[in-house]
Amino acid sequence: MATGVERLVGAVAVAGLGGAFLFGPADPGTRRPVAPAPVATLSAAPTAQDVPANPERNAYFGDVHVHSSWSLDAYTLGGNRDEPDVAYRFGRGDTIRRPDGSILGPLAVPLDFMAVTDHDAWLGEVHSCVDTSDQAYDTPTCRQVRAMEGFGQLYGRFGRQGLRPPDICGESGYGPGNRCLERAGHLWHEIQKNADAFYEPGTFTTFAAYEWTGQPPGIGHLHRNVIFRGEAVPEWGGSAVEMQNRPERLWEWLEKACVSPCQVMSIPHNTNWSEGVSMAPNNSDGSPFTEEILKRRAWAEPLVEVFQIKGGSECYTGLGTTDEECGFEKYYEICKPGQGSNCAYASDYVRNALKSGLRIEEEFGVNPFKYGLIASPDGHKSTPGDVDEDAFVTESPKFAHDGSLAGPYGERQDGGNITNPGGLVGVWADRNTRESIFDAMKRKETFATSGPRIHVRFFGGWAYPNDLHSRSDVVGQADAGGVPMGGDLPSRPPTAGAPRFVVWATKDARSANLQKVQIVKGWSSGGETHERVYDVACADGLTPDPNTHTCTDNGARVDVTTCNITAGKGAAQLSTTWTDPEFSPADRAFYYVRVLENPTCRWTTHRALARKSPIPEPSTIKERAWSSPIWYTPPSQ
Repeated sequence: MATGVERLVGAVAVAGLGGAFLFGPADPGTRRPVAPAPVATLSAAPTAQDVPANPERNAYFGDVHVHSSWSLDAYTLGGNRDEPDVAYRFGRGDTIRRPDGSILGPLAVPLDFMAVTDHDAWLGEVHSCVDTSDQAYDTPTCRQVRAMEGFGQLYGRFGRQGLRPPDICGESGYGPGNRCLERAGHLWHEIQKNADAFYEPGTFTTFAAYEWTGQPPGIGHLHRNVIFRGEAVPEWGGSAVEMQNRPERLWEWLEKACVSPCQVMSIPHNTNWSEGVSMAPNNSDGSPFTEEILKRRAWAEPLVEVFQIKGGSECYTGLGTTDEECGFEKYYEICKPGQGSNCAYASDYVRNALKSGLRIEEEFGVNPFKYGLIASPDGHKSTPGDVDEDAFVTESPKFAHDGSLAGPYGERQDGGNITNPGGLVGVWADRNTRESIFDAMKRKETFATSGPRIHVRFFGGWAYPNDLHSRSDVVGQADAGGVPMGGDLPSRPPTAGAPRFVVWATKDARSANLQKVQIVKGWSSGGETHERVYDVACADGLTPDPNTHTCTDNGARVDVTTCNITAGKGAAQLSTTWTDPEFSPADRAFYYVRVLENPTCRWTTHRALARKSPIPEPSTIKERAWSSPIWYTPPSQ
């Protein structure tokens, strides 16, 4: 009889490090190989009607944040000349021949779903500057663009000010004299056609999408990826430039333009670069929240990208937490007194926002930070899903193919690097179709990984049996008696005690064993917010200490001279049924899972070994996965 975990992931056993481990049936490692195909083989979108559904849901992995040569920064800073169709072919598992004749790919494991999210702000400029028939082609600004120069001017002098470069675009704003706005409208149709052409229901799902590239003067990144569910998509409504870089204007336009059957979501990313604005307890212009704006925001933004190339946004040790695992892949240092930019604020980090959202809900009845968690790479080389730590021995993950690009995106003088390969988004959906994948994201049944395809599943309820995680009908019972990740705990029965949670995690076949599973709790009490991290499942026969709620070190180590890891340490899978030992029925709370691997070599160590150069710090990485939270609201609230 199948175990509970096998039922959970609908798994097949595979031989690997530490013995057998489990993959879900929808994992692309078990999918038919995809033969390389030239652009000319693109076909019309097939039907999704005959794709079978799994009511207990499958795990699918994707990338919903990738840029092609249609993005100005990819074109000028990285020299990318690969268009969106190349990104889609790479993502589905094809081998790609670049314009310089080099071969790229295939991915070790193709993606299940993806979206190309080119920057909205410069769609018109990029295409005008490479179109020899366009009147702007021979302007000084376009000559700079083709010479891979001028990005800072276009971004800082024009885009951040809500303006268009006049020699390329003519006028700024929504008037008919804005040639770049008109051209972007035409390109929006091409973006939709590209996504439709590569959509293969049941095998490879694609979405019409773009990146809203907002960054007002004196403020950090407020960027969002805008994802549409299907073919019902509004006409182009302008970019972040026309919207004066204010996300409130984006949400307002989406609410007005995307009406049924259109469905859409806006996903903030790089909140760690927002200079304290992205998840502050006020609007982006500093004005106070209103209930109307909060409701619109909560509707538009169910998810947040917690990890990508430019670092982790979960939490930061020293900014609202003492959690030592919050030092993971940090880009900026904590702001010093008087420092206002290029540094880390507490309100840049998702865990702090989850906590402040509890207080905002108490005041307004709406939680604008009730986020599910995802990750993606934010790659600018048309290579979605390219996240393996050992894949960048001759280049940097963000832009340059030769590793030559200087900071802030590339190498430091000491040989280290403040970027990383980025992560992946996982969803639990009943089938691999646009409707099912999008709906899973909308209901927040999502998880994020720092790159490896770790599977994590999380349910919460009030009356789960102690051994539910090991039962054969685990998913059915967990669904019937509670909610999956992303949900709200049902009303607490009068006789119930503390909530109970069921969590499972399985390792990636191509990565290290798991070290432990943690549950992160945040709560609001007496007008203050609090947090605590509980180790709930430990590898190697260890158990959490009942007083400290932590696992002792399992002894897994890395030899950084070879990248060999300690044999026989860690687990292929970990699971448990856990009860909150410090639950207060009067306090709003959230809970999410963090899964940690045994340590492995960081990408910079792989590169240093390949180059025979000094190994920079940090030399190792503890890859991980995060579930979306489950929320508890007291009955009186």
